[in-house]
Amino acid sequence: MPFSYFFFDTYPGYFLQALPVALLAGLLCGVRRFTRDKAAPAARKVFAALFVSYITGLLCLTLFLHLIGGLWYFLLYHQPSGRTYRWFAGNFDLVPDFFVRFSRENLGNLLMYLPFGLLHPLSRARPDWRDTLGAGLLLILAVELAQPIFGRSFDANDVILDFAGVLLSTSLFFLIRHGVAARSA
Repeated sequence: MPFSYFFFDTYPGYFLQALPVALLAGLLCGVRRFTRDKAAPAARKVFAALFVSYITGLLCLTLFLHLIGGLWYFLLYHQPSGRTYRWFAGNFDLVPDFFVRFSRENLGNLLMYLPFGLLHPLSRARPDWRDTLGAGLLLILAVELAQPIFGRSFDANDVILDFAGVLLSTSLFFLIRHGVAARSA
């Protein structure tokens, strides 16, 4: 498998394209949190930096994938990629059908939002189940509504499966947290 195919046309390649940007955002957030916020516990600062890194990577993969791919192509080959960017060319698929044929992409959507339900509450002083679910739903809707601007599509399947990922991880986090708190009391 040639490098250019792997890096520019596979899910692991997309992840590798987004990773440096996400790590840089998390590092900058971590440095800022550790230098300015002296009162917060170190663990919360680390989780806040990880959360920023995760959100940045998520945005890179869902909204800015073609732009980052074009930048990487230029950096590696010193020429434009030749891809055209279709702004405002996305469509809206409002009919959920993932339950008819569950694909790898559907599984990817579910898995992509699992970290949200863990990192969001761990980066907060007073985590709350409803706040985490609400923030997750707002992020999902914002990303899905912005995708048609970047030439991608709004998909009802994505909204449902992304939220299922947030709901699953948030519920597990708070169930485990409640169980640990009950055992300590």
